[in-house]
Amino acid sequence: MPAPSSASLRRELGVFSASLMVVGGIIGSGIFFTPAEVARALPHGSSILAVWAIGGVVALAGALTYAELGAMFPDAGGAYVYIRHAFGPLASFLYGWMAMLSIATGALAAVAMGFAGYVERFMPLDVVGGRIGLAAGTLTVLAATNYVGVRPGTIIQNVLTLAKILALTALIAGGLALWQSLGSPPVPDSVPEARESLVTGFATAFVAVLFTIGGWQQMNMIAGEIRDPDRSIPRALGIGIGIVIAIYLGVNAVYLRALGRDGLAASAAVAADTASLMIGSTGATLITVSAMLSILGFINVALLGNSRLPYAMARDKHFIAAAGAVHRRFGTPHVAISILCVWSIFLLLVTRGEIGALLSGVVFADWIFFGLGAASVFVLRRRMPDARRPYRALGYPLIPALFVVAAAVGVVSAILSAPGTSAFGAALLAAGVVWYRVVTRR
Repeated sequence: MPAPSSASLRRELGVFSASLMVVGGIIGSGIFFTPAEVARALPHGSSILAVWAIGGVVALAGALTYAELGAMFPDAGGAYVYIRHAFGPLASFLYGWMAMLSIATGALAAVAMGFAGYVERFMPLDVVGGRIGLAAGTLTVLAATNYVGVRPGTIIQNVLTLAKILALTALIAGGLALWQSLGSPPVPDSVPEARESLVTGFATAFVAVLFTIGGWQQMNMIAGEIRDPDRSIPRALGIGIGIVIAIYLGVNAVYLRALGRDGLAASAAVAADTASLMIGSTGATLITVSAMLSILGFINVALLGNSRLPYAMARDKHFIAAAGAVHRRFGTPHVAISILCVWSIFLLLVTRGEIGALLSGVVFADWIFFGLGAASVFVLRRRMPDARRPYRALGYPLIPALFVVAAAVGVVSAILSAPGTSAFGAALLAAGVVWYRVVTRR
């Protein structure tokens, strides 16, 4: 039986689990395919590694900024809370609107389909209703696990995240050990040409990198369930981002050494192809299993983190009141978890799993709110100068400004690389403004 709406979430997570949630929120399916997208956009290995290094700097700048905000407002909802305090209820509502309508739920549905696709390589899925059936079942099982307590969901998350860290670390270590013996990269039958314009190529590559480094904000979503948030949130963000930067740069260096720029650009499964060159078909199988675990971990962390968004919105009376309930026994926002799961499955069914266009249409909106959340630090420093700040962003104001500018560059890059789908995302934002005005007038 649910608790009354005054019940609060339980602070049960420490630095270790929070750090792994940062890593798990970032490393999903992206690192197994976006390096090929980056290679197709840029002409040389040096420029490929450079754009990944820039992405790492952007992620670190964002984490340092969000660390101040998370320690200042250790509440469920993450950027939603910061935007509400800094820019008002309309801006925070639009963030929740876009996340609930498509950004978070669409990503969950798409990644669940990706997981089902990997499973299908090993076994037929007819008995569970094909890929869509397995994707829906995966979402349901993980939602149920998070429903019965933050600890069960976190335990699953920690195991899956440690598995992906070990797998990618093994790939890097193997690449370094075999660096000299790998020989010249194989020449692919068809070599994709880089973009004619370096500006357009960088824009396309930067969008792919931003997609792959996004997700660390998931930990801020569960700030209301972290013990000693004043110190734990900044530490977890720093540790998690450091691990990801090291893994991403190391993995891409090994990809380029094994496949070369042309082979990387031509590859449909960069990690599996790299492992296959290193240790044969066994390596390809192992990395495929690792990709499955990585994707499964991302689904879990996305359910765990994003379910706190409708919970926070309901507490602000911007969403149905039931979503703000906390389960009396389990201490979880059980209604919010259920809503997120059901809407994700709805998108999965109505699109029959073909939701790539929908996702690309709102990628630019995701980074609008990333940037807006970070920009909150400037507004709050001015508006609330005497507020309690257990942690202050390192390098303020330059580092927060760097992230805000990078987010703006990411939005412009998304528009340049996909103007039609970005226009669709802008239409969803406009619809959110209309909906908010109608509801608040009533």
